[in-house]
Amino acid sequence: MKSTDVPHELRAFNALFCEAEHGWNYSSFFSDFVEFLTESFMPQRVGTYERLKSHYGDLDRFVKLTHELLRLQQSQIVTDTSWYDGLGSYYECLTSRGKSQLLGQYFTPEHLCDMMVRLQGCSESLKGKRLKVSDPASGSGRMLLAFHALAPGNYHFAADLDPICARMTAVNMAMHGCEGEAVCMDSLKWEWRFGYRINRLLPQIGSPSIEVIQPEDSYLFRTLQEESKPEPAKAKTAPTPTPTAPKEPQTVAQILQNGQFVLF
Repeated sequence: MKSTDVPHELRAFNALFCEAEHGWNYSSFFSDFVEFLTESFMPQRVGTYERLKSHYGDLDRFVKLTHELLRLQQSQIVTDTSWYDGLGSYYECLTSRGKSQLLGQYFTPEHLCDMMVRLQGCSESLKGKRLKVSDPASGSGRMLLAFHALAPGNYHFAADLDPICARMTAVNMAMHGCEGEAVCMDSLKWEWRFGYRINRLLPQIGSPSIEVIQPEDSYLFRTLQEESKPEPAKAKTAPTPTPTAPKEPQTVAQILQNGQFVLF
């Protein structure tokens, strides 16, 4: 990709990416890089390194890109309330090339994310309150990053139907110190694909972490299931109630809206 097609701060990353891209489909390579990053934060490996090494011959290109991404993150986060989504920004650059069905989303600009979380009532006064904050269509996780930068110390839930976006969100949350969950699922139909617990070990070991979870391990998914259970039948001696319309299933936003934050 031409350096003029990417933001100035991403040009060194782009040069490495294009150097490594030769012979590979760029969208598949980016997806593999995000999977590599995800496993890099895992205390227990899940086989991604082995698969990528078998396919590409070595992991050197992924290691170089990871070092550059971490350097970039450090250079862009300059204050206590700063955040930076280098992965999402580069994803959008690749999307603009318009040659692959694997990529195809654009995310809310950073300054709008900052404005929107403030409009939702986020402020520094919420720091450390352990509130539950949800984004049922997280993209690369920008809304949650903006909330966390302004009011750290809360618990974040991210969901997205796109596997690449769910993993980008997990990595972004890990790098920014957000605690919570990042899940690949349909937030309307509650169809689970995979999920991660983010930074559970951060207070104990001081290092970011991403752990694979199953539906029964997910607070968000368990809450959805509880809310979807039909009400128990009343005793036969009870008066026959007036027929009412069946209760409509709730969305993620509705479930987490009572006294909590939903960024959607």
